[in-house]
This record gives sequence, structure tokens and C-alpha cells, in this order.
Amino acid sequence: MKNIIFSLLGFFFLTVTACSKKSTAAITAPPAEKQATMSSPSASDAKAVEVLKNYIDAIGGKDKLSGVKSMMMKMSAATGMGDILITQYIKDGKMAMKTEMSGSTVMEQIFDGTSLQVSGMGGTQNITDQGAIKGAKKQARMFDELDQLTSDKSIKKYLGSELIEGKNVHKISITDEDKNETTQYFDATSNYLVRTISTTDAMGQKSTQTMDFNDYKEVNGIKFPHQVKLTGGAVPFPLDMKIIALMINSDLPDQLFKIN
Repeated sequence: MKNIIFSLLGFFFLTVTACSKKSTAAITAPPAEKQATMSSPSASDAKAVEVLKNYIDAIGGKDKLSGVKSMMMKMSAATGMGDILITQYIKDGKMAMKTEMSGSTVMEQIFDGTSLQVSGMGGTQNITDQGAIKGAKKQARMFDELDQLTSDKSIKKYLGSELIEGKNVHKISITDEDKNETTQYFDATSNYLVRTISTTDAMGQKSTQTMDFNDYKEVNGIKFPHQVKLTGGAVPFPLDMKIIALMINSDLPDQLFKIN
């Protein structure tokens, strides 16, 4: 959902890869979703747009989401290597993130809206790869699905319905302006996003990344999933993330997004 929310979720498998490999080299470029060849007409269908709009309405509505100007989120997960704590700040198209493992900082990322800097055990790198910078811009979006709904460059297709854990869900595909495709699943009753599936490219190896979203809770009038399970992709093991703190429209200092 980054999600965010959830274009915000794009950073999860970046950070886990960096932690598991003990190197910042793993995140010098973002995972790229599978380049899809579109054989269908380049126009969204009404049913897919309706499903996406129902989701936006269910979590708070377009006006409420558009009113979010800054966000701070902390997420935690227990792993065999130790506990992971991820803190992310987003404001005005900028993003800062710190990843800690067992109390020690293993990675920091800062995107000031133009430039991207990554720091970790291997030192500090100023990233110049345009693909990585474009990925950082996507991570700095507040609500990716809101952008998908309003953008005429995002192609939305309804793929039918199916069951996930006994619940009927609507299945749609979203193809962005770069022809990256993600499959999204929305609960037919609550209209919440419950799963996304995409193909990621982690260090030259393509694999399928699944994100499952649960435990929606309201924060300042907007509902966020407070549990996210990641399977496959760059994550070497199933990872259960939990939101432990979330603040909206707080006064985030500009210094957070300053690159030295």
C-alpha cells in the first residue's frame, strides 16, 4: 500500500537485504518490478478504477489522504539475526530512513528530493544511478495508490475475483509509466488492500515478492495496516513487520533530510 501507505513498503525489502548481506552495496539500486509487455489497450477499465477508488474511500478518502504533508513511521520485526527496527520520515517529497538491528544502526538513507545518500557498515555513498533515484522518489510518496488512481499514466486492469484465506477479493493489475506491473488484491467486503505481488530484481536475480497487509487501525482519520508480512523477493526469509509508532502531519525538522 507505500502501501504507503503504501509506496512506503518499497523500502522494506531494501533494508532487509542490506541487513542480511551486511553491506550497503545491496541497495545502491532499488528492486525493479518485472518489465511487462502490454498486449491490452493502453487504457484503464472502469471496474479496476472502481476497486481502487473504493479502497481510497475505505481508508479515509481522497481529501483526507491529500491532506497528509508529513509522516513518521516506526516498524519492528524479530529475526534470527536479531530484532530489526526501521524508522522512516517523509515530507514534501523527501525521505529519510534508519535501520537498526539489535540496537545498532546498520543503514541510513536520505533522499532530499533530488539526491540520494546511503550510509552503512561499508561507509557512505552518494548514489548517482538514475534508477535508484527514481525509486527513492517513489518511496517518498505518501500514498502510492492515490497517485495510481489520479495518474493517467497508470494503467489499471481488473483481473477478476478469487479467495484468499477464505475471503473473496478483487484482483487488479497496475502498470506504471515505466511498464512495471504489480498485482493487487482488495477485500471485497472491507475494500482494504490485503496483498500485493510483484517481481523484484535483487542484485541481478529476479524473484517474486509478496506483501500481505493486516490489522488496519485508524490514525488521525486514516486507516493503516499495522502488520505487513513479506515473503520472497530480496527477503531471505518470511518477515513479519509491525507498526509500533505512526505520526501524521507532525513538525519534522528539515535537518532530517539534509545530505552532508
